[in-house]
Amino acid sequence: MEKEGTEHWQQLTPARYIYKSQELTVASVFQETKGEVLSAYFGGMKFAAVGTGTKTYRAEISSIPKSDVRALCVDWTDVVSDEEVYSHRLYLPRAEVSETEDSQFSRTQEARWGMTFSALAPPKGKTYIAVWLTNDPAVLFGAPAVATGALDVITEDQPRAK
Repeated sequence: MEKEGTEHWQQLTPARYIYKSQELTVASVFQETKGEVLSAYFGGMKFAAVGTGTKTYRAEISSIPKSDVRALCVDWTDVVSDEEVYSHRLYLPRAEVSETEDSQFSRTQEARWGMTFSALAPPKGKTYIAVWLTNDPAVLFGAPAVATGALDVITEDQPRAK
């Protein structure tokens, strides 16, 4: 998020901030050489059979860049222990590949296709660029409070004064 402070009379600190831009990116390395992965990596490229009854497929990688807007859903699992296994899902309703890494090929492992997806402006009538779903209760806990001699901090354990 990029923001800029506004100046005000005879003060060194900003009076408020004006938000200039916001960007959400998700980077991942895909280890599958499937149509959807290659289509995203090469900007919408599609494979088709070379002829009828053949098992040879062909795709043309265009020299003319074009937009390839798609939805992105990333799932991952956080295994804390045998009893604590949490699932996460990050959903971007509108995203586009904004950067690709060099593809990697090796005799000892699968091919790798590194991509960074950038969230785009929300669909009409929506105000969010992403949704994060999880069953991990740790997301509900705030950062621990720090108290110093110059700072009076009220924690949840202490009742608030009325």
